[in-house]
Amino acid sequence: MNALPGGRLSSGTTTGPGANRGFFTQAFRFGLVGIGGAVVDYGSLSLILALGTWPELARIFSFTIGSTAVYLVNRRWTFTSNRNSREVAALTTVLALTFALVGGVNALALRLLPESPWQITLAWAISQAVATTFNFLAQRTFVFRSRPAEQ
Repeated sequence: MNALPGGRLSSGTTTGPGANRGFFTQAFRFGLVGIGGAVVDYGSLSLILALGTWPELARIFSFTIGSTAVYLVNRRWTFTSNRNSREVAALTTVLALTFALVGGVNALALRLLPESPWQITLAWAISQAVATTFNFLAQRTFVFRSRPAEQ
């Protein structure tokens, strides 16, 4: 906790063990966490498809499951989390945009790729790559941005 003017304490701070992580350290950690998230995402996609769900809807559900798992790890290990209302609002906005992006890219890929046994997997991989890149940059820039310690 940091002392604020007037002796008040603030628990929402970006100072601490991860506050000064650089871009490449964060990108590396985000990538490692993302690999685990991709396994969760693709595994849940396979299970949801096995239940007979439409591929587009299954992709949106799997993205939601994978993104939730990744956020929970990234907020502790990759970025420094404030866990305040600004962070929640920014994360909600970023995930809504990423949600639309992943759904749109996946649907477009399913329509453009030739029919094959790999069509759903390739569409997933393309949408995953686009969404992961956008998600990292947006979370680093808007959700977990570093701020100087409040004095």
